[in-house]
Amino acid sequence: MKIIQITDLHLRSDKNYNAFEINTFQSAEMIISHISKQHRDIGALVISGDISDDETSESYSNLMEITDQINTEIYLMPGNHDSIEEIEKCASNNRVNSELYFMRDNWVFFMFNTKKNNSPNGLLKQHEIDIFINMLRENSDKFFMIFLHHHPVKIGSPTMDKMIIENANILLELIEQYKSIRGVSWGHIHNVFETQLNNAKLFSTPSTCYQSKPKSKSFVIDEKEKPGYRIIHFSSSGELKTEVRRMC
Repeated sequence: MKIIQITDLHLRSDKNYNAFEINTFQSAEMIISHISKQHRDIGALVISGDISDDETSESYSNLMEITDQINTEIYLMPGNHDSIEEIEKCASNNRVNSELYFMRDNWVFFMFNTKKNNSPNGLLKQHEIDIFINMLRENSDKFFMIFLHHHPVKIGSPTMDKMIIENANILLELIEQYKSIRGVSWGHIHNVFETQLNNAKLFSTPSTCYQSKPKSKSFVIDEKEKPGYRIIHFSSSGELKTEVRRMC
């Protein structure tokens, strides 16, 4: 089974909007078009937050326009720039979802909402943590993949690490406790970071638009790195393999 994750599209109502000399609409459209042509066998497309940059209904209409070519289920997650209400409107479409989790074969895919109101920081919600713990206990025969918007571990960038999930220790303790958690992936940081904790691989996915330099003291644009997405392969035995693809 293969799932693709894209993140941090930063769409606005204006399709001509440029951020750091990149047209965010055109860049997202290019990547989604590439995915639709090259990965017809994907089981789902996960869009892990900062879909919008201005929270307008038009920005989400732009998303629906460019994802119309994707012939699989799409799961939307909010980032700190997103409107949860607008995401829920998108999810009224038959192929678009905003549920907390979904299951495929012997895998559970759990998508935490880490948006903290009136803050760029991340925060886990207690009711979602409770649901997640219950699922871990009730599905001991399954493997778990977690998607987030914000990062749960420090990445070595002082500016971005101020916006880490504030109560990430709750999740990290669960990862250390449950060997069934095999992967954790997030966006937000606009670059690639990878590490390991217990049985879980932890990694970020690059933005579909502008990239940031890893471990920079302030948010610095990395002009050498291109927009990208992440492919994640899941085996029935609980193995997880993943790679990042960049657009030329």
